[in-house]
Amino acid sequence: MIAYSFSPEILKEDENAILNSSLFTHWLKKIEANFIVKAIHFSSVDFRFHSKEPLFLKLKAEAFLPDGKPVHGIVLLRGNAVGVLVVLYCEGKPYLLLVRQPRFPIAEHSSLEIPAGILDWSLDYQKIALAELKEEAELDVSSEELIDLTAFYYSKNEEGFAASCGLLDEKIRIFAVERNVSKEELSRLDGKEQSYTEEEEWIRTEVLPYEEAARLFVDGKNLIALFVYERYLESKGRLQKSAILPPQTL
Repeated sequence: MIAYSFSPEILKEDENAILNSSLFTHWLKKIEANFIVKAIHFSSVDFRFHSKEPLFLKLKAEAFLPDGKPVHGIVLLRGNAVGVLVVLYCEGKPYLLLVRQPRFPIAEHSSLEIPAGILDWSLDYQKIALAELKEEAELDVSSEELIDLTAFYYSKNEEGFAASCGLLDEKIRIFAVERNVSKEELSRLDGKEQSYTEEEEWIRTEVLPYEEAARLFVDGKNLIALFVYERYLESKGRLQKSAILPPQTL
């Protein structure tokens, strides 16, 4: 039996909403399969807009490995997410459709990223991927166009790539979309602006040549998406694999 406690800033009426939320119960099911948990203290909660469904949960657990060794138990729960690498081919050259938006935690007022979003209670990765493409990039995509790069890369069904496994529970499932476009379409997709005042999101699309964009990335999911996409291209015979040579002996 796990002993639960809550910080004073969490309202009494919100405690059941936290304990019964899909965000917490989905994580706890996985945790209890691999660890022994004696107690969990909830430090803070942020709810989704106009909802009592938790968006972020910070907690500290008293937890142990099966052999009794204690483990670091501070966790920020935010659930899993999706990211979509949009590759546009124009006159035989590859471009990436990206979004720029402020990222306060890393002090970036204009972070360059692939379209991405957090899963909702449905845990439907494809649905969220398509919705984020529509919302962030104003791009209508069918489910048949989605290339599941995570499923391609792993021989088993993984949820995704861990974003920051020392603190976050988040795993990101990566998809790709490929399209051949005209110069006019490439230009039309560049520089679109979307504002979502309630969610405090200010997004602008940007189209960049593939190699140029890759050298500008600091966001980890972008680099993972590129790495796996290029492995996917190799598997299709669409990317020449360069030989890796050892360093010269001095």
